[in-house]
Amino acid sequence: MGADIVERKIWAHLQADYVRSALYFTRIGTMFCCLAFLFSPFFSRGPPADLDVWYRRALLVSAAAWALRLHQRLKSGNDSGVSRPLRETLLTEDAFHYLAYSILFAFLTPVSVSLVPIFLFALLHVSNFTQTLLDISGPQNNAATGDGPNVSVSSSQPSFFRRILQSAVTKVNTNNEPILRWIALNEIMLMFVCIFMAVSGPRAIVLPFLYYPFLKMRYSSRRNPYCRIAFSELRVSLQALAYHPKCPGFLSRLINGLIQ
Repeated sequence: MGADIVERKIWAHLQADYVRSALYFTRIGTMFCCLAFLFSPFFSRGPPADLDVWYRRALLVSAAAWALRLHQRLKSGNDSGVSRPLRETLLTEDAFHYLAYSILFAFLTPVSVSLVPIFLFALLHVSNFTQTLLDISGPQNNAATGDGPNVSVSSSQPSFFRRILQSAVTKVNTNNEPILRWIALNEIMLMFVCIFMAVSGPRAIVLPFLYYPFLKMRYSSRRNPYCRIAFSELRVSLQALAYHPKCPGFLSRLINGLIQ
């Protein structure tokens, strides 16, 4: 009986908050596709082109999730029509940035590390929503009987699966800031990967020019300051390297030129 009550409560919550519920399942789909792409070489004997299917699926499912999130953000802001304020809002929204990011990498030459940010963002969202579901399905301490007043009922010990899930969710939620910092650093390092790919092969020659506007939008994000923080920390580290006594002169001039 208790399991039925918990199931109904969870189902009612999923229906009441259907947009976040849809986001939850699309994020799970994103994570699944990323992991399938990562581990498919160990289990699949097909050609490399078959492995890229999971790569593109991960990005397309991610695009669907970010489109839904963008719709949610704009709806909450009561924006209507394609006005100038709306366009300015779009350019500072994380959801718009990663919608463009997902579409960009889905239709260009595969870059495996491009899956890192979408996987980590999906992990953060899934962890947060899973915690909500765990709170809803928590053990009940009181129950009412049909022939008397409410009596105290000792809550049963949580199952092994629930303890493992709660531990994993807690670990992710407590490391929220380091994960966001890692995402920001990955966004910056990905620019160097794009440049290297453009130099090494003609198929990716336009990739840096398409990725640079995304990086500019991330720097101006109004909800996520970690890209700006990562840029500042990287600048300080490079300056320290440039002014180090053992740094070669040509490298010092190159670093100062890049920074300024």
